[in-house]
Amino acid sequence: MRPQAARGAGDKGHLPIQIKPRVHAVPREFANDCCGAVTPLSSVIQPSKTERPNMSTILLDKHDAVATLTLNRPDVLNALNREMAVELDAAVQELADDDSIRAVVLRGSGRGFMAGGDVATFHENIDTIQSTIDDLIGLYHQGVLGLSSLPKPVVAAIHGPVAGAGVGMALNADIGIASEDAVFTMAYIGIATIPDGGSTYLLPRVVGRRKALELAMLSEPVDAQTALDLGVVNRVVPEGEAESRAMEMAERFAKGPTVAYANTKALINRTFESDSMAGHLAHEHEAFLRCAVTDDFAEGVAAFVEKRRPGFKGK
Repeated sequence: MRPQAARGAGDKGHLPIQIKPRVHAVPREFANDCCGAVTPLSSVIQPSKTERPNMSTILLDKHDAVATLTLNRPDVLNALNREMAVELDAAVQELADDDSIRAVVLRGSGRGFMAGGDVATFHENIDTIQSTIDDLIGLYHQGVLGLSSLPKPVVAAIHGPVAGAGVGMALNADIGIASEDAVFTMAYIGIATIPDGGSTYLLPRVVGRRKALELAMLSEPVDAQTALDLGVVNRVVPEGEAESRAMEMAERFAKGPTVAYANTKALINRTFESDSMAGHLAHEHEAFLRCAVTDDFAEGVAAFVEKRRPGFKGK
């Protein structure tokens, strides 16, 4: 199931994760609460499980219950172009539909995580730039929305340059693990435009309004330790270790209660929107009931009583 058109911010309807007992796809309101309005589905590529395109700018590898999603344009520091936007959306949808995958590692190939948009493409299409960017951002935002609303944990392994759209990509992961050589730069002001990919939505919620304005408008480089201090990443590890540490964390998530993770993400993302405490308590009530009918809940309760470690199956 694809994310549907956004509901109003004031909507007080139920959390839409339908678990019987598994989460099978990106839940609609979960997605909308993360990043706002969704591009109409008729205007974007809609691959099915059996129609996965041959991908080159995005690589998707699966091992046991963990998938690795690689941004793969290393010659240009994984800069975003139309092909990558299309393939990102296809890969994320495949991950949403694959119940065997219970956690995801997001990484960049080569010497950096992601250097933002492919500015050379903008230059080549400057005479038709509005339509070119309209198409690119529509596709990219569809993929980013799917990534941020994926009902399973996403751990970003971040190294080297992280600029422009790369910052947004990193923020849309659930956990960010950066190596000491990571350097974050918003960069958009350098080409006289605004941050995209959810950056203006997520960054102020992480660092606060004034710091977000400073980072976006001055576009000064931020090293890994400063990013950690600001809350942009969760951990900083020695150079060369981000990917292995991210994989360790993803493997830990893959052994956990997948349905509970999905509902926890949905609830925390809802707090970004204006909602009363009473309303949010109602959503917690509903989500708890959904988790309570899963096999993992029964296993967790039994393990607690029997004083042993639970063996969660993700259902």
